[in-house]
Amino acid sequence: MAETFDAQAVERKARCWDWIFNPPLGPEAPAVSVLTAWREDRFVGGSITGVSAYMLRGETCYFLSPYGTNIDPKERGLGISLIKAFYTGPHRRIGIPIDERFARVNEKYGAHSRPRVQLFAPLRAGSALTRRKPAAAPVTRLGNAVWSAWRGISSLAGPRLKRGETVTDAQDFGAEHDAFWHKAAAHHPFIEVRNSAFMTWRFRHMPIQSYDILQLRREGELRGYVAVGHEVDPQRGTAQVADILTVDDDPRDLALLFRAAADRLEELGAEVAAFGCVPNEALLQAAQMAGFSRSKPTRPAQVYYGSPEDTAFLDEDLRNLYLTRADQDEDY
Repeated sequence: MAETFDAQAVERKARCWDWIFNPPLGPEAPAVSVLTAWREDRFVGGSITGVSAYMLRGETCYFLSPYGTNIDPKERGLGISLIKAFYTGPHRRIGIPIDERFARVNEKYGAHSRPRVQLFAPLRAGSALTRRKPAAAPVTRLGNAVWSAWRGISSLAGPRLKRGETVTDAQDFGAEHDAFWHKAAAHHPFIEVRNSAFMTWRFRHMPIQSYDILQLRREGELRGYVAVGHEVDPQRGTAQVADILTVDDDPRDLALLFRAAADRLEELGAEVAAFGCVPNEALLQAAQMAGFSRSKPTRPAQVYYGSPEDTAFLDEDLRNLYLTRADQDEDY
């Protein structure tokens, strides 16, 4: 692995290994598997296949995802062999390719792609300017203050909490969250399972980052949540909105949560809030209402069905896919 990933990536993956391959799945879930590549009797690479639970057309099913794929860079062509082996068999598969070249290879073997985007909200304009132009350092504090005031004024034009509405930090996840998830799942035909066991595993037990989970309630009823990561990219000043979900994708509810997430990330010292997703109209509208003003395309989500009976539904399922950063391995 040290020959194909930089030292920081190796260290992060080593710390996450036991956690990422032990999600809270049922006994009927496929086992984690390992694909290995050999040159004669020498081990030269491999890929570990993780398992995730999804709600698909009202039923729980399992998808395979490739994690930690690495090949000795001196061994040309074996990466393609690993990809080909990954697509063997009847299982459903989902993932995000390393780059556009691998995306095209995956499509060659039958994967279908759905575009993803990254949305950005500037939080500390003075700090961001100084990062790009160090000569601006004397006005950093002023720039941040002016931008913070502007964000406050602009928020008046967007949705605000009404009487009976609150956004507060989640302490733990249990029956209340499961009741919320049951309602949300009914409105999302293709989405990774986000029950209380998943939330605890993904956001409380993740070994290399802490998260805040902010919950929106209306008259005491849980209507949605947003997850923000504490880690700030030291090179870009960016921190992530890792996940967001409401009962029915109401743009106003989503915007309230996006705004709360941006405010929390500003408190944590981030200069820019980022949110990656497979876009839908509600997410894009809500993000814009909350001050996420820029977007750019990024690596697509790719889905493959190994069963011919499933393949007839693939394009429609892909249009319904709800996927955020929390669903894949970009934090690990």
